[in-house]
Amino acid sequence: MSDPDRHTVEQTASSDQLLAFMQFLRGKKIPVSPADTLDAIEAAELLGYADRTLLKHGLAATLAKSSHELATFESAFDDYFQIAIKKAGDASASDDPSALPDLSDKLLTSGGTIPPQDVNDPLEGLRGNALFDALESQDESALSLAIETAAAEVKVEEISLFTQRGQYVRKMLDALGDEALRAAAIEFEQSEPAAFEAVQALREQLRERVRDRVERAYLIHASAQTEDLLDESLSKVKLGNIDHSQMARLKRLMDRMARKLAARHGRRRRRYRRGKLHVGETIRKSVATDGIPFQPRWRKIERKRPQIMAICDVSGSVAAYAKFLLMFIYALQDVLPRTRTFAFSAALGEVSDLFDTLPVEEAIEKVNLKYGGATDYGRALNDFSELALAEVNHATTLIVLGDARNNQADPRLDLLAEMKARAKQVIWLNPESTRLWGTGDSEMLRVKRHCHVVKECNSLNQLARIIDQLLSDRR
Repeated sequence: MSDPDRHTVEQTASSDQLLAFMQFLRGKKIPVSPADTLDAIEAAELLGYADRTLLKHGLAATLAKSSHELATFESAFDDYFQIAIKKAGDASASDDPSALPDLSDKLLTSGGTIPPQDVNDPLEGLRGNALFDALESQDESALSLAIETAAAEVKVEEISLFTQRGQYVRKMLDALGDEALRAAAIEFEQSEPAAFEAVQALREQLRERVRDRVERAYLIHASAQTEDLLDESLSKVKLGNIDHSQMARLKRLMDRMARKLAARHGRRRRRYRRGKLHVGETIRKSVATDGIPFQPRWRKIERKRPQIMAICDVSGSVAAYAKFLLMFIYALQDVLPRTRTFAFSAALGEVSDLFDTLPVEEAIEKVNLKYGGATDYGRALNDFSELALAEVNHATTLIVLGDARNNQADPRLDLLAEMKARAKQVIWLNPESTRLWGTGDSEMLRVKRHCHVVKECNSLNQLARIIDQLLSDRR
C-alpha cells in the first residue's frame, strides 16, 4: 500500500474512533451536540493524530465548556485513549493512537467459555473471563470502554420510547458476555450459595451501569418527543444520570411540582367561630361571671409546621442527589420555613446560612466544594451530635440522604439510634437501588433498624412523593 493510501486509511480509522469517543463523552455526561462534533473533527484534522497531548488539548478546547467538564473530559480522554500496558521487560509504551488497545474487544469476545473450576474456590473457574475479572477488580477503564462499545454494537442511540429500556439493557448485557456469568450463577445456585451471591452481586453492578447508560442514551435522543412526554420521562430517570443539557428543563419541572405541593399543603385551616367547644377554657373564662358561660371558647385547629433538618452526604457518589433534594426543599420554603441544612463527606457542618444569603444553585456549589470528599458516616454523625442533637425534639423531622457506604469504617449507629429516640421521625433516603443495599461496604441493612422511614430515592417522582407524604403527616 502506498503512503498516501495508508494515510487515508489511518485517517478514516482515527475519525471513526473520534466519533466513538463523542459517544463515550455523552456517556460521561458531557453534552456533545452535532455542532460540537463537527468542531472536534475539524480540530482533529488540523492537529493530526500523531501527537496525543496536542490532540487532547485541541479537543478539550472544543468540547469542554466549564472547569467541571474539563476535568471529566481529561479523565475520559485518558480512559478511552489509554496507552497499552507493556509486559515486564518491554520498553516504554508508544504514543501512537493506532497502537492503543481496544479493551472492550477483549471483554466482548472472551465471555463465552469458563475454564475448569478450582476445587477450593468456586470462583477460580471464572477468573480468566475478562468480564468477570474487570468486575471483580473494579477496572473502570475496561468496563467503561466495553459498555460504550456494546452500546454502539446494539445501536442504543436508536432508542425512542421509555419502555424500550429493558430491551436495550438485555441486548447490551448479551453483547458484553453476561451469559457466561448467568450460566455460572445458575450452576452455583444450589451447590455454592456463597459463590452464587458473589456472582449475582457483580452481575447486578453491571446491570446498573448498563441501565444508566441506556437511560442517558434515551435522554440524548428523546428531543423529538413531545414536551409532556419528555417531562414525564425526566421525572422517572435517575437524578444522577441527568446531564447539564437537561438541567433547565428539570429546574422548571421541579418548580412546577413544588408549586403544586405548596398549593396542596400550604393552606392553613381557618379558625371558625363555631366548632368543637373548648370546655376547659370556657369554664376558666366564666369564673368572672359566676360560672355563666357568656363567652364560650372554641378549639382552634392549626397545622403545625415541622422543623426539618436535612443532613446530606455530598461525597462524589451521591452529590447530584443531594443537590436536587436541597433544591426541592428550598423551593418549598413557604410551606417548610423552619429548615436547617447540614452537609458532610467526613466532617459535617451546618450550611443553612449559605441558603439564606445565596441563590440555591450557588449555595449548593459552595457546599460541594467545602464538604466534598471521602465518606465517613461515623465522624459525620458524631459532628451532628455535638452541633445540633440537643435541639432535636418531637417536632423535628430528620431527613438523611446518603448511600450508607462507609468504606468499612464504624458508622456509629448508636448515634443514629439516639437521633431516632429524640426526633419525631428519621427519614433516610438512599439513591441506590434496594437490590444493592448491604452489598460491599454498604451499611444500609443495619441503618434501617434505626430509622422510621427508609426509601429508595433517585428520581424526581420518588422525591416528590416522599416530600408530599412528609407534608401530609404534619400535625
